[in-house]
Amino acid sequence: MLKEAIEKIEELAKPEIYKDALGKAYVVDKDGEAREIIPEAVYQSCLSLNSLDALVQMVRTEGVRGDRSADKLYLSVKDHMTVACFGHPQKDLREERIFYYEAKAKDVPGWDGEVKMAFDKAAVALQTRFQDGGDRDYTLTLLSQITCGAQVTYNDIGVATTVVTQKGVALQQNSTIRPLVKLRPYRTFQEVEQPEGLFLIRIDERGITFTEADGGMWKLAARKTIKAYLEEALKDMIDDGRVVVMM
Repeated sequence: MLKEAIEKIEELAKPEIYKDALGKAYVVDKDGEAREIIPEAVYQSCLSLNSLDALVQMVRTEGVRGDRSADKLYLSVKDHMTVACFGHPQKDLREERIFYYEAKAKDVPGWDGEVKMAFDKAAVALQTRFQDGGDRDYTLTLLSQITCGAQVTYNDIGVATTVVTQKGVALQQNSTIRPLVKLRPYRTFQEVEQPEGLFLIRIDERGITFTEADGGMWKLAARKTIKAYLEEALKDMIDDGRVVVMM
């Protein structure tokens, strides 16, 4: 009798599992409390890519295959260096979205908000880290005309000689330096045109300083350029509703 009583108690203490009309499973404990059974989500990890071209190729091939063919894909230009690709919320994953791909601009030289360089290094940087256009040629010409050194003036009055030394920077030709220039440093995906930025330049005997002067508006311009590139590359898929590109 004791054994049967114990078995009966254990049976009553066992949690019961029920499913509702939507197919969700719940476990009910001995106190009548119901908790939803959430299966462990199993899905592929987000694939990291290094270019916009690779992202376009993946969307055109793998992104529209199998059970994903009816799932609209969303491309979000998160910032000037990143584009993410994800789908609809998945019912079997508790309405979570799966992020399929993420493209990040790699091997981009970049350019900080304020950069100070010697004149010779600045001339090299303008030719290797900036896209042609804007005021690049003007800035290169300006750097080529700068002389830096000391000007010495002697005044011999017969009794004593006075030497006056003036140090500083001068231009080989008399001209006014423009304080603001428009330049296109490589700061986003290299498949697209680099955004033009406004820079304040200051010159002293130690070199030239470039200070960003557009309040970061170049980042918005870069995102718009990336969006336009993707819209052109995936135009047919956008037209038939399979892909949405957004900022």
